[in-house]
Amino acid sequence: MNKLDEEFEMLMDEIKFDYEALAGGSTVTMDDKAIPNSQVAVSLAKNASRLSEVLYLLEEMED
Repeated sequence: MNKLDEEFEMLMDEIKFDYEALAGGSTVTMDDKAIPNSQVAVSLAKNASRLSEVLYLLEEMED
């Protein structure tokens, strides 16, 4: 598996975690401190943006 494939998998996992936390009304914590939902949403958006870049690069490699 190359670095882009690994990054794709990592981003998908992070996006899934953030989405499920927001959709389920869960509280995300880090070092025993609650992370505001707005911050989780920003993380999700940034990861989704990077995912689109990774997908574009993977598609370019296929051609």
